[in-house]
Amino acid sequence: FIAPPTRKQLARFKGIQAVGVAGLTRSMAPGAMERELRPALKQLKALGARHVHYKVCSTFDSSPQIGSIGRAIDAGAAIFRAPFVPVLAAAPALGRYTIFGTHFARYGIGSAGAIHRLDRHPSISKHPVTPMTEADLCVHLAKQTEKRIALFDILKLALPEAEVRTAIKKLLAESPEVVVFSALNAGHLKTIGALLDGCASAKRPLFSVG
Repeated sequence: FIAPPTRKQLARFKGIQAVGVAGLTRSMAPGAMERELRPALKQLKALGARHVHYKVCSTFDSSPQIGSIGRAIDAGAAIFRAPFVPVLAAAPALGRYTIFGTHFARYGIGSAGAIHRLDRHPSISKHPVTPMTEADLCVHLAKQTEKRIALFDILKLALPEAEVRTAIKKLLAESPEVVVFSALNAGHLKTIGALLDGCASAKRPLFSVG
């Protein structure tokens, strides 16, 4: 959709499991982003979904001035009021990986190009509008939001399933407002997905960024 759908519009699609709404916030200044996002997110929340996901580029290109992911987090957190906002930028199928919070990207999607840290990437570090000069996503986000940011690192994802759940509970007990997840492969994504699904409900939908 190009605007949040109404229930009447959705009734045309039997068995629908997800909806997507195209937007321009990636190219907007923070104030304009918030004016665009708040009503849209309120309408999406009213649909009763367990998850509302703010889609960003897997290279995380953004800045405090344009396409601020931090401002999107601020807007979403104010509306959904979940205990935390998960942030997952890794997309292994696209050659995007986050290790100990540091983000890496392949040079060229669908190619055998080399993997580069974002701030040393031949293309992304030279983006004409939002050049990525910081590869640590926690540091990068801290320039865009004042919320407390924590990292769920790659070693925790290597633990047995029960210990992974214990690790996230321990981290959340410290009351971070944003949690950045490392991920290196599809198995990590599945593990993180299960953790996040356990934090969501129709009464308290989870707002996430990824």
